[in-house]
Amino acid sequence: MDFHCIEALLDLPEVRVIAQVLGPKQLELHLERRENTIVCPRCQTCCSRVKERRPRCLRDLPILEHPTVLWLHLRRFACPACHHRPWEESETFGKCTKWTERLYNQVRSEFLRGCPGKELARRYGLSEHTVFRWTFERSRGGRPRKLGRVIGIDEYARRKGHRYNTLIVDVDKGKPIATLQGRRADDVVAWFRSRPQAERDQVKVVVADRSKPYAAAIQEVFGDQVQVIDHFHVVQQAVEALDAVLRAVKNQLDQGEAKELKKLRKRWLKSSDQLNVDELIARYEWCRRFPELRATLNWVQALRKWFNRTYEKPAREALVQLIEQASQSAQAALQRIAGTLTRWFEPIVRYIRNRYTNGITEGFNNKIKLIQRMAYGLRNEHNRQKRILAWCGAP
Repeated sequence: MDFHCIEALLDLPEVRVIAQVLGPKQLELHLERRENTIVCPRCQTCCSRVKERRPRCLRDLPILEHPTVLWLHLRRFACPACHHRPWEESETFGKCTKWTERLYNQVRSEFLRGCPGKELARRYGLSEHTVFRWTFERSRGGRPRKLGRVIGIDEYARRKGHRYNTLIVDVDKGKPIATLQGRRADDVVAWFRSRPQAERDQVKVVVADRSKPYAAAIQEVFGDQVQVIDHFHVVQQAVEALDAVLRAVKNQLDQGEAKELKKLRKRWLKSSDQLNVDELIARYEWCRRFPELRATLNWVQALRKWFNRTYEKPAREALVQLIEQASQSAQAALQRIAGTLTRWFEPIVRYIRNRYTNGITEGFNNKIKLIQRMAYGLRNEHNRQKRILAWCGAP
């Protein structure tokens, strides 16, 4: 094959191909830097005389289905001014790696998608142990990471409605810490107790939903001053109450008006400055016709604005007023929310001081669902944990 074609396939502008050897098992390409001079790091003199050469071997992606080995020939130059003998360095490849970054990323992504390690080893000219090591050991797959200052905790389904696991995430770093079987308080407490005391002392905030087992485990391990309720779940319950009122209103309307009301569903939760004049008038008319809809909508809007408050003391007083309004409402859905806010009052208020959400944890839950669908369930729990930590964690 022509050297220019090989260079175009490699897409490595720093180096050029000086030789190629096509063997029965692999394709060997000999490379050299295009620059024939370097600058002496001591005296800043341009060096052009080569003193010696040293080959370096790197694995790369296959070319035309042939496993490819790159032989990078590094040169040692002699400085005419200070007699220093500096080695040239490559900006494309690292100093100590024996493979290219694109090969590592390709092997890791294909293995995580379910491709067998034996097939990957044959395709890329590697050993099965190397494929496994690149995928899991280098990315700490299967080994729990250290606890951070802010952690998130949530459940994910191994089999929806039957078996669940617990996912613990470092919210600040955006990486999963560990997964463990079960979602009971005893399981979570036992896992946290297995961590060193110094790690547990670093935890200042634990973000969770309104799960009673998780709340009991957090209180037993970290005390009652660290849990923060994710505001998404609180607002979600309020939106569900608004949907219940909308369904009750639609039952009182004919088919045409019910369709018109359904079209306004996405505009009910928007603020006034996000709506045009026609939408504002339409919402006003619906609220004027149905007082229960107006009361529920105003309460939900007030709850959403409450999470934008800055200071904790006035936020407490405002939340107490919202709870009183909901408890005195004639709507059963608002009365249920009042009970929920009363039971989880302190963790909800702590959000004003510690503005953390469980969004990163919910995102990892979606990734876990994708992993399990691609792997048809992953019955082996150890392999499931390794694959989740390797897929969700940074390489």
